[in-house]
Amino acid sequence: MISEKYYWQTIHRWMKYSNYEIAFKSKDLNEIWLKHTKRHEIAIFKYGSSTSQEIRFDKSRILEHPDNINRFLGFRPEAYKFYYFTDRTYDTHDFNEYDRTKMTYHFIESQSDLASIMSHSIAKRMANRKDSKSASYYKKRVLNENPIERHMNKFSPITYGLILLNVIIWALINILHHNEFTDLKLIDLGALAHFNVVHGEWHRLITSMFLHLNFEHILFNMLSLFIFGKLLESILGSWRMFGVYMLSGIIGNLVTLAFSPDTFSLGASGAIFGLIGSLIACMIISQKFDQRTIGQLLLALLIMVVISLFISNINVLAHIGGLLGGVLVTFLGYYFLKDRKLFWIIIACTAFVALLLLIKIFVTQTDNIYNRIIREQMYENHYDEAEHMINQTKKKDYADDYTYYLSGLINATKNSKAEAMADWERGLKIFPKSSLLHFEMAIANRSLGDLDTAKEHINKAVKYAPNVKKYKDLKHELEDDDEE
Repeated sequence: MISEKYYWQTIHRWMKYSNYEIAFKSKDLNEIWLKHTKRHEIAIFKYGSSTSQEIRFDKSRILEHPDNINRFLGFRPEAYKFYYFTDRTYDTHDFNEYDRTKMTYHFIESQSDLASIMSHSIAKRMANRKDSKSASYYKKRVLNENPIERHMNKFSPITYGLILLNVIIWALINILHHNEFTDLKLIDLGALAHFNVVHGEWHRLITSMFLHLNFEHILFNMLSLFIFGKLLESILGSWRMFGVYMLSGIIGNLVTLAFSPDTFSLGASGAIFGLIGSLIACMIISQKFDQRTIGQLLLALLIMVVISLFISNINVLAHIGGLLGGVLVTFLGYYFLKDRKLFWIIIACTAFVALLLLIKIFVTQTDNIYNRIIREQMYENHYDEAEHMINQTKKKDYADDYTYYLSGLINATKNSKAEAMADWERGLKIFPKSSLLHFEMAIANRSLGDLDTAKEHINKAVKYAPNVKKYKDLKHELEDDDEE
């Protein structure tokens, strides 16, 4: 007869890969019931020799006591699947039932039979592989009653996929950019920047979630994603967990744009805090988690917060926004199924808050982030880099009159005053009402002795910005020069 190890191994893989949970276990542990609440399915595993009479008895006790079983399980099963680990051979057609309640029977006599009963592709491939682990190893994991450890034991494809995607993106960026991240490179890669988003680059709400600055940054985030992602994916399911992750990250980024518009940010931490918020909401909704479980989660959260204190440039607003987003999305999903009226009330409130955030984002005025980066490079005497950034800014069509002003200063430093003036003149063709460019042209022409052209430019500068003192002072100086 097939060994006891494969009995516990099969149950373990059923729980790990197909998201079943223990519903019942006999005193001698030779009979284990697993339930899949969402599918309304029961899988019954029995170990030891079973006569045809015993099999028919198993069938009759289900058919004769459906109400008691439904109450015990908390739902009405639509299908029962029996798996007998036995040394006897039976014809399954003698027992299968399809009329009243669907019942199917499977008899496992050898290891080669295991693959045929596995529904999950990974579990099916693993069925015939040699395994050095003992029966007690699998038995211990099947019977583990700690909810945290039980959830962590589940197969979590979305969590693994998100971790893999983040690591691949980080590795490729490091290889291509030789681990040198300037502000402009981060912006070009898709970091969250208020200036770019309000100019239509909404994709940054998502792309910024998959960018990380250094090894410590991605290591901390991926460890956190592994823990909280696996927990939530086991509780909610893969695609619901993915929805919480993405929506929480986007909400965290919107909060960042609304209340910290002068910075740019990147990283998955907002989305990860959304997973934590969703776990908190799940505990409130289910009320099934004991004090030990809550303590373990709070300890993990505390460790995460403490570690984050040692990482530079932490975006606290994204964390708060993501946390609240995770709570909100989870409650929306719950009330959509349980109380549709309350669901629409929450949706209306959420839409109102989202509208306020968007208004705040669009009414907030921020400097052209490209000009700020160019200016910083100039202060550090990196004129070649600054010139490259100016060309990039013009190519992206984000250049304004201040960009042309900076371009002229770079040309004046690197080349000649004539080329600087040519830059400012090109800028004036695009921004003819730029008081700054008119002012610079006035100074340049004055230095060349062309007072008429200088006066023409300074008069326009004062016209377009009448309250700027240095413009008025230069106008008076030019008038005095003309009198002399």
